[in-house]
Amino acid sequence: ASFDAGLVFERSSGSRGQRRMTLEPRALYLYTPFREQSELPLFDTGLPDLNFVQLYRNNRYVGADRVNDANQLAVGVTTRLFDANDGTQYFAASLGQAYYFEKPRVVLPFETPSTRDTSDFVAQVSLTAYKNWNVEAGIQWNPEDTRSERSQFRLQYRPGGDRVLNVGYRAQRDRLEQAEVSGAWPLGKRWNAFGRYVYSLRDDSTLERFAGFEYEACCWRIRAVVRRFISSSEGTQETGFQVQLELKGLASVGSDTHAFLERTIRGYSPESRDR
Repeated sequence: ASFDAGLVFERSSGSRGQRRMTLEPRALYLYTPFREQSELPLFDTGLPDLNFVQLYRNNRYVGADRVNDANQLAVGVTTRLFDANDGTQYFAASLGQAYYFEKPRVVLPFETPSTRDTSDFVAQVSLTAYKNWNVEAGIQWNPEDTRSERSQFRLQYRPGGDRVLNVGYRAQRDRLEQAEVSGAWPLGKRWNAFGRYVYSLRDDSTLERFAGFEYEACCWRIRAVVRRFISSSEGTQETGFQVQLELKGLASVGSDTHAFLERTIRGYSPESRDR
């Protein structure tokens, strides 16, 4: 059983009322009874990072092998500033936390049972700084230890779907600290280049890097990507090479590099290109 409720307060801003500001509180009560599941096999269920979206999900796990028990209330608030005419968002900030009336008993084999009555605070900020520049930051704050559990920062320049540059940083306490650079950019009317580089500051090593190009003619397109990445928990590195030939309006042959690039380069969407 769940009960989800929210309100949206709105007011005009600016000398001519050209902007609009909102205040959006939300609360979700969730009750799921406990069922013993420790004897059931575990295939692909995992525990995702806690963020503002995860705070309001009905199951804290991703996958179908476990259903968590819950008797909790998640509360949060979001504020936004956007253009009153076309809806362009300039700024958004969110803050939330969950309160446990009963401590969860269902856990994964590697998960430590919770002994707290509340979750960590989660907060995130999104800012359209100037024209095509965007900044995002998020943090998961532990109020008991008064320190950050997870944090991330992203800076993006995106003048178009096939023109995007990203710089990112993410950290998780006692586990990882990584920096990332990725991008895609046209090199002319028919040539495009893209790449990504992920570096572990904690281990002082490169986790992944790839580079590639695309050539597009009137009726066909070819993409090629060379990738060097860590393929196992022992740190084994492998090199991969992907090629895709696409006949427009018919079919494609080879690895699906299109989906790979959209997944690994944030904001990349070549379908929006104007030809």
